[in-house]
Amino acid sequence: MTKPVLLALLACLAAPLATGCVAESGTDDAVATEDELAAKADAEWFYSGALPPLEQPKITVSLKGNTAHLTGLLPVGATLPQLPHVKVKTEGSRTRVDAVYPIATARPGKSNSRPGAYTFQYAKPFRPDGSAYTPQEGQHFVPWGGFPFIAYNNGIAFHGPITSTDNLSPDNLNVWVLKRGAVSGGCNRMMGEHVVELTHAIGISMRKAYRANEGFTPKTPATVTVIADYDTYEGKYIDVDYPTDVGVVRPGKVYGDAKVEMFGSWVASELPNGKDLPSSLKWEGGVAGDYYVFAEHVVKDAVCSVAKADLAKVRAYTVAKGELPKDFCAKKDCYLGAIRAGTAMTCK
Repeated sequence: MTKPVLLALLACLAAPLATGCVAESGTDDAVATEDELAAKADAEWFYSGALPPLEQPKITVSLKGNTAHLTGLLPVGATLPQLPHVKVKTEGSRTRVDAVYPIATARPGKSNSRPGAYTFQYAKPFRPDGSAYTPQEGQHFVPWGGFPFIAYNNGIAFHGPITSTDNLSPDNLNVWVLKRGAVSGGCNRMMGEHVVELTHAIGISMRKAYRANEGFTPKTPATVTVIADYDTYEGKYIDVDYPTDVGVVRPGKVYGDAKVEMFGSWVASELPNGKDLPSSLKWEGGVAGDYYVFAEHVVKDAVCSVAKADLAKVRAYTVAKGELPKDFCAKKDCYLGAIRAGTAMTCK
């Protein structure tokens, strides 16, 4: 059985996935065998990136721009390195953080959340591949990938990308990749690494180990505002330099590039050779027709996975200590070795 890689982690070695997201499962149906799904079903994802839990977090979902815009205050005393998808500004004596992520929205015939304000209703920070139910498909398997499922509107949620694609590497891996467009059943799909970071930044620790499909009402103060139009930042329309799929018209095409605030983007890779990255993309609506080369956007050691065999001991460690070390992903082999052996964490 192939070991999970990254978010790019191994997807089903199977036919293309049907898409959809309705209620608690925002759901996409995978045509694959149970063995194929097991290749990536049980990995749990952890965050070692620079973005801390923000104070007064708010998320704006733009249905027209296919963006999720997170804003909040940096905790007093905290600092941030320069991040491609983040802008900071001084607000009184505090620092405001604005981060933008590409998302998917509902395909024709499905329904997005109506424009309005919402709160988060429940969270499943570790959702392995498994069963989900929708009236259209009934009970069926869904390749959730172990990524968080964070619901804000009767089960409509931010969750992982669902879709897999051949990365055309010599190993012929199928890897997770977000199709940023009108392709879902209503949920907001995100790159797996992005939903891990977003979950952590709104106050649901992704340095803890959770039980599979453990659901709870999150204590996060974060709210979600859904808007029909493009989002804005400092008087300009928001876009993010991740490629677009069907149903997306970038604001620069409408208002001109001078009126657009373009946020950068990032992806994660666990493998030094990058074989867990998707292939370059040039979807309809992409900026100037250029290919988006995933390898040029990698942020190392921000997100990593732990396989099922180690999760019980990792969970026990986080129960006893509160969280994994902040640099867990950068030194994962060392930390896992110490956790397995029950020895002190002396990884340098």
